[in-house]
Amino acid sequence: MGCLFTGIFSFIFAILGFMISDWHGAFIGFLIGTLLDFIFGKNRIRVNKHYYKSQDFTEHELVLAAYVAKADNNRLLRSEMEYVRQFLAKTMSSEQLSSAMLRFRDILNSDIDIQSVCADLRQHATIYEKLVILQFLFGFSNADGSMRQEELNAIQYISDLCGISRSNYEAVKSMFVGSYYGGYQQTYGDYTYGGNSSYSSRTSQATLENDYKILEVSPDATDDEVKKAYRAAAKKHHPDKVSHLGEDVRKAAEVKFAQVNEAYERIKKSRGMN
Repeated sequence: MGCLFTGIFSFIFAILGFMISDWHGAFIGFLIGTLLDFIFGKNRIRVNKHYYKSQDFTEHELVLAAYVAKADNNRLLRSEMEYVRQFLAKTMSSEQLSSAMLRFRDILNSDIDIQSVCADLRQHATIYEKLVILQFLFGFSNADGSMRQEELNAIQYISDLCGISRSNYEAVKSMFVGSYYGGYQQTYGDYTYGGNSSYSSRTSQATLENDYKILEVSPDATDDEVKKAYRAAAKKHHPDKVSHLGEDVRKAAEVKFAQVNEAYERIKKSRGMN
């Protein structure tokens, strides 16, 4: 639809101008039509720049979370339900929250057309919005402190359907599953889930493998390539890219943005980079 307006006004006004005043009128009509094409085309691009409003984003999160839950033998844990509830409570009134949780239960009890939902995301969502959704799904899966393979398979399937590259998928996954973060509490926005205690520290036997995955760069890369990869990763996970989706989503992005910076700092230290 984005190209529908392109050239239409210039074509129509050129014809009208020709009918009124031959070629001179056609030329003037063409100029007027071209100006209208530019105005409407520009507005169209502006509308599509942020396709998702917060309510659209929330609906997709609920549908995809339900799909991940159903992939694990149709089992929804209390911790997973609480994860969703607390996340939504950040920006919703009590009435809105009750309605959203009822909607989530309805989705869980219905057939999910995952391909249709992901096709919509693939077409309309920005890469920044897609990555935040991945973060939400990994956090949801890890709400009880562990991730089952069935859930990981479901998230990877969603990622592929949404057109997220495998390297982007692995980068987000490495923020949840790996030497620094795997098996420990994960944070999404202001909320921390998982583990058997109220506080967990990172493992002392950490490696840099996941840090390189987070930056989507090979351990064999040059220092300049690492710096370039860091800049690209920081841009993709920058909170400003998803601030239009609400403060809760922005806070979630802030956490992952911090992890990108932490990964880069550890790599720099290991290489002796300035």
